[in-house]
Amino acid sequence: MQIRTFVGLASGVALGFLFGLTVSNTPLGAQSANVTPKEPVATSEEFKSHVIHYPDLPETELVKGSNSRLIAGEQSMISFLTMDKHSYFAPHHHTQEQIMIVLEGSCDEIIEGKLYKVKKGDVVILPPNIVHGAYIGDEDVHVIDVFGEVRSDYLLKMEQTMATMNTKQGKK
Repeated sequence: MQIRTFVGLASGVALGFLFGLTVSNTPLGAQSANVTPKEPVATSEEFKSHVIHYPDLPETELVKGSNSRLIAGEQSMISFLTMDKHSYFAPHHHTQEQIMIVLEGSCDEIIEGKLYKVKKGDVVILPPNIVHGAYIGDEDVHVIDVFGEVRSDYLLKMEQTMATMNTKQGKK
């Protein structure tokens, strides 16, 4: 059932994309690589207001064995997460939908009491309030977590990390 749901979702997204192109009067071939930009280049200030180089963000410890570089917008949040080898994440749930993209490594994801062996390239879709956790094996796992809403608990941890950094810089 979950595979059918994913295939149905993927088909719906593809059809929606094509319909959107048709309705928007943008021809399907308009994505040519031979187009010369006509727009002015953003100023340094404009660039900084829209672009973040995530490796420059400080790591925030979310729980023991889990460090993340967090980015929050007005309505969503992204976590560039490293889960340490041999760590365990007790089953939990939250109100935000979560999409996890496995970039490196593998783990046994616990979803509603069942184990799912996920590896590099896998995408895990966790609806709001679904109980999930993980067992991390013999290597660190790097993932991107996308949350459909900002997680206030993560935002607080991010702010605490920034405050600690500012305090340490002030003592220099």
